[in-house]
Amino acid sequence: MSSSEMQELMDRLEAIVAAGRRAEEKAAEWSARQFVGRADDGRIVARTDALGTLIELEIHPMSRKRLDARRLADEITAAVAQAEEAASAAKDELMNGLPM
Repeated sequence: MSSSEMQELMDRLEAIVAAGRRAEEKAAEWSARQFVGRADDGRIVARTDALGTLIELEIHPMSRKRLDARRLADEITAAVAQAEEAASAAKDELMNGLPM
Protein backbone atom coordinates (compact mmCIF):
# COMPACT_ATOMS: atom_id res chain seq x y z
CA MET A 1 0.00 0.00 0.00
CA SER A 2 1.42 3.35 -0.99
CA SER A 3 1.70 6.26 1.39
CA SER A 4 -0.94 8.20 -0.57
CA GLU A 5 -3.39 5.28 -0.26
CA MET A 6 -2.62 5.04 3.45
CA GLN A 7 -3.22 8.78 3.83
CA GLU A 8 -6.53 8.49 1.96
CA LEU A 9 -7.64 5.71 4.31
CA MET A 10 -6.61 7.75 7.34
CA ASP A 11 -8.54 10.77 6.00
CA ARG A 12 -11.63 8.60 5.49
CA LEU A 13 -11.32 7.20 9.00
CA GLU A 14 -11.03 10.70 10.48
CA ALA A 15 -14.11 11.80 8.52
CA ILE A 16 -16.09 8.82 9.83
CA VAL A 17 -15.02 9.50 13.41
CA ALA A 18 -15.93 13.19 13.06
CA ALA A 19 -19.34 12.30 11.61
CA GLY A 20 -19.92 9.94 14.54
CA ARG A 21 -19.09 12.68 17.04
CA ARG A 22 -21.47 15.11 15.31
CA ALA A 23 -24.22 12.47 15.36
CA GLU A 24 -23.67 11.86 19.09
CA GLU A 25 -23.80 15.60 19.80
CA LYS A 26 -27.02 16.02 17.82
CA ALA A 27 -28.61 13.01 19.54
CA ALA A 28 -27.65 14.35 22.98
CA GLU A 29 -29.06 17.78 22.11
CA TRP A 30 -32.29 16.22 20.83
CA SER A 31 -32.71 13.97 23.86
CA ALA A 32 -32.45 16.95 26.24
CA ARG A 33 -35.22 18.87 24.49
CA GLN A 34 -38.80 19.23 25.62
CA PHE A 35 -41.76 19.49 23.29
CA VAL A 36 -44.99 21.37 23.90
CA GLY A 37 -48.56 20.83 22.80
CA ARG A 38 -51.44 23.16 23.52
CA ALA A 39 -55.23 22.84 23.49
CA ASP A 40 -58.31 24.77 24.61
CA ASP A 41 -56.87 28.03 23.29
CA GLY A 42 -53.59 27.45 25.12
CA ARG A 43 -55.16 26.84 28.51
CA ILE A 44 -54.05 23.20 28.47
CA VAL A 45 -50.31 22.68 27.99
CA ALA A 46 -48.58 19.31 27.71
CA ARG A 47 -44.81 18.85 27.76
CA THR A 48 -43.06 15.69 26.66
CA ASP A 49 -39.47 14.60 26.52
CA ALA A 50 -37.77 13.63 23.27
CA LEU A 51 -39.30 10.14 23.37
CA GLY A 52 -42.81 11.55 23.71
CA THR A 53 -43.19 10.70 27.39
CA LEU A 54 -45.44 13.15 29.20
CA ILE A 55 -43.42 15.06 31.78
CA GLU A 56 -45.75 17.94 32.61
CA LEU A 57 -49.41 18.82 32.18
CA GLU A 58 -50.84 22.24 33.00
CA ILE A 59 -54.61 22.75 33.07
CA HIS A 60 -55.92 26.26 33.60
CA PRO A 61 -58.75 26.49 36.15
CA MET A 62 -60.98 28.01 33.47
CA SER A 63 -60.70 24.82 31.43
CA ARG A 64 -61.69 22.72 34.43
CA LYS A 65 -64.75 24.88 35.06
CA ARG A 66 -65.79 25.38 31.45
CA LEU A 67 -65.35 21.88 30.04
CA ASP A 68 -67.21 18.73 31.02
CA ALA A 69 -65.15 15.65 31.83
CA ARG A 70 -65.32 14.18 28.32
CA ARG A 71 -64.37 17.44 26.58
CA LEU A 72 -61.58 18.07 29.11
CA ALA A 73 -60.21 14.58 28.41
CA ASP A 74 -60.37 15.23 24.66
CA GLU A 75 -58.51 18.53 25.02
CA ILE A 76 -55.84 16.96 27.25
CA THR A 77 -55.40 14.15 24.73
CA ALA A 78 -55.08 16.69 21.91
CA ALA A 79 -52.38 18.64 23.76
CA VAL A 80 -50.41 15.49 24.55
CA ALA A 81 -50.73 14.23 20.97
CA GLN A 82 -49.48 17.57 19.65
CA ALA A 83 -46.42 17.43 21.91
CA GLU A 84 -45.75 13.82 20.92
CA GLU A 85 -45.98 14.76 17.24
CA ALA A 86 -43.49 17.59 17.76
CA ALA A 87 -41.08 15.15 19.43
CA SER A 88 -41.50 12.66 16.59
CA ALA A 89 -40.96 15.34 13.95
CA ALA A 90 -37.78 16.46 15.69
CA LYS A 91 -36.56 12.85 15.79
CA ASP A 92 -37.28 12.45 12.06
CA GLU A 93 -35.40 15.68 11.35
CA LEU A 94 -32.46 14.45 13.41
CA MET A 95 -32.40 11.06 11.66
CA ASN A 96 -32.63 12.63 8.20
CA GLY A 97 -29.67 14.85 9.01
CA LEU A 98 -27.38 12.00 10.03
CA PRO A 99 -24.90 10.70 7.51
CA MET A 100 -25.44 7.14 6.35
